Amino acid sequence: MNYRLATVLSLKSLGAPGVEVIDINLSDLISRIDIGWQPTLADTAMAAALAAGISKIELVDGSDVLHSLNGRESQALCIYDRRVPTMNHAELINGADAYATFGIDFGRFLYDPDLAFDPKKFLNPQLKITHDRTAIGASTSTHYLEVYAHCFDEKVISPIGFLTAKEYYSYTPAAENAYEHIDLPTDHPIRQLLLRNYRAQYSPRRVVDYFRLDEDNEKRIPIDVEMEAYIRRMKGVWHEISEGFVNYCGTGTDYYKYVTPTDHMTQMLGCGDDVTSYANVHDYIKGGYVQIYGVLSAMMFIGHVMGYLPHHCIQFPFGRQDQIDDWYDVTKLGSLRARLQSGSDYSGATVSLILQQLRRY
Repeated sequence: MNYRLATVLSLKSLGAPGVEVIDINLSDLISRIDIGWQPTLADTAMAAALAAGISKIELVDGSDVLHSLNGRESQALCIYDRRVPTMNHAELINGADAYATFGIDFGRFLYDPDLAFDPKKFLNPQLKITHDRTAIGASTSTHYLEVYAHCFDEKVISPIGFLTAKEYYSYTPAAENAYEHIDLPTDHPIRQLLLRNYRAQYSPRRVVDYFRLDEDNEKRIPIDVEMEAYIRRMKGVWHEISEGFVNYCGTGTDYYKYVTPTDHMTQMLGCGDDVTSYANVHDYIKGGYVQIYGVLSAMMFIGHVMGYLPHHCIQFPFGRQDQIDDWYDVTKLGSLRARLQSGSDYSGATVSLILQQLRRY
C-alpha cells in the first residue's frame, strides 16, 4: 500500500498536569501527525475551550524546535489549512467523553509528495505535549492521549522540505491605540501568518485595530489593514466553521460552554429535549463563549454553531497556498517588520503571531 497509519502513542491515561515526551521511532517519511485528547467533563460549566487542555505541542530535535503551538493555535491552523468545519467532538456534558484533535501538517495536504517530515534527517526527534485537564474545568480528572502518524509506505517520494509552524511572538497590549513593532524572521519563506487576538469572552476584532507589514524599513508595505474590514472581506475566502455540541442547561441559570468560532457574528441553532419548555441564550456568542439556560426547566440542549475566526485567530495567507514558489520569500529581504495598533478591547488581552514557514532540507 502507498501509505500507512502508524501508532506513535497508544491510548494512554494521563494524570496531573504535565508534559508527555514521545520519541518518534519511525524511519518512514511522515505527512501528518494527529494528536487526540479525550477528557471526561466533570463540571456543568466550562472554564475554556476543549483545546485549552493542551497548552503546548512541540516537535523538537534536541534544542532545535521544529514545531511549537498551543492547542488552540494548532486547531486554528488546521482549520484554515485543511478547510474542515471543526477539530472537535463536542460532547460537552458532565460525565461524557469529549474529543479534541490536533494536527501537525508537514505538507500542503495529506500525502503531499513534495513536502514531508523525514525522521532520518534528525538525531532524536521527539514530541512534547503539555497537558492540563483542569484548564477546561476544575473537576476534570479523567483524560487520555493518543498519537498517530500518516506515513508514506510503498510510495517513494523525494520531498524538498517540510512545513514548520511556531508561535513566534506574544505580548500584552499596554493601552488603547498603542503600537507594537515586531521584527520577523527572514530565514525561511512564509506560507501564512496567523494573528491571534485573545481576550476571554471577547471577539478578536477590537483587540488589535490595525495590522501592517513593511519590508526593508518601509521601502514596501505589502499589508496595511483595519482588522474588522479585513475580517469582513475574508469571509468570502475563508471556510465557515460548523461545530455541533450537546450540553445541559439549568432552569434560568447559565451553563457556560466554549466553542471554536469566536467572531461576534457567530450563530447558534438548536433545541432542548423538554417539550414543555425551551432554551435561550443570555447574550450573543462572543469569543466562543456560549451562555445557555432553560426558561422553565433544566434540559439537554442539542446545538450547532457556525462562524469564523477559530480560537481568536485571523489568517493572512501569502500567495497561492497550493504553489510553493508563490509563497512569501522573505529570504530576499533585508528586514521584515509587523506593526500592530491595539484597539478598545486591549485590556487583559494576549496578542500572538504564528508563522507557518517552509523549511528546506
